[in-house]
Amino acid sequence: MEKRIKVLSLIVLLAIILPMFFILSFVATAQDRGEEILKKVEDQTIGPLAPADIQADMVMVIRSAGGEEKKRELLVWTKNNPVGDDWRLMKFLNPADIKDLGLLVLGEEQMYLYLPEFQRIRRIASHNKKESFVGSDFSYDDLGTSGFSAFFTPKLKSEDEKTWVLELLRKPGAKKQYAKIIMTVDKATGLPVRLELYDDSGELFKVETQENSRVGKYWIPIKIAMENIKAKTMTTMELKNVKVDQNLSAEIFTERNLKRSVSR
Repeated sequence: MEKRIKVLSLIVLLAIILPMFFILSFVATAQDRGEEILKKVEDQTIGPLAPADIQADMVMVIRSAGGEEKKRELLVWTKNNPVGDDWRLMKFLNPADIKDLGLLVLGEEQMYLYLPEFQRIRRIASHNKKESFVGSDFSYDDLGTSGFSAFFTPKLKSEDEKTWVLELLRKPGAKKQYAKIIMTVDKATGLPVRLELYDDSGELFKVETQENSRVGKYWIPIKIAMENIKAKTMTTMELKNVKVDQNLSAEIFTERNLKRSVSR
């Protein structure tokens, strides 16, 4: 009788432990796969497989909830920095009221906005990175160049023949605007095609969609649309005349150059 009770107890214990073991194994596998896939993405966007630099024209279109549109034209430069965050410079060509306004990004805590009207440079503090960039649906945080893995823990949520879907949860203490991101990655290009961005309350805040195109030997995001779900507004940024690996000078990515007037 006592032996039978011990056997039954062992069976009950195994019935409890085994499902927990399989669940934990599944979670660990999903996280490992998520990290592996996110690394593929970042290798192509900010890592060793990314262009050494990019130079392009950009057209930004801001659409209001009522359907009115504002068009803005910019010049943009980015440079892959193997030992730190990538660098980015954006300078407006028109309309006239914001001509020469510029944004310089050298790192998470090194973002600078040049205001030509006042001829001064404003550093974007951490608590201001949620603000809209020149009235668009992109925040300063959205325009950062340091990728996701430093601030989010990824896991594989699902996959099919064409895509992986990752769930990215903000790491404790990370100074990032979004608490969660659902990222859909195209298997053919290894680049994101859709990001669902959730706020601190768990509500869907914005949806970013991305069109990628081949430029030389690289796949590059050519058109990005950011939709604000609550405000019912949308901003698109489209690159034109894209050039890669131009050996751009580091002097381009300086506060002194940020203040200079630009033209095509």
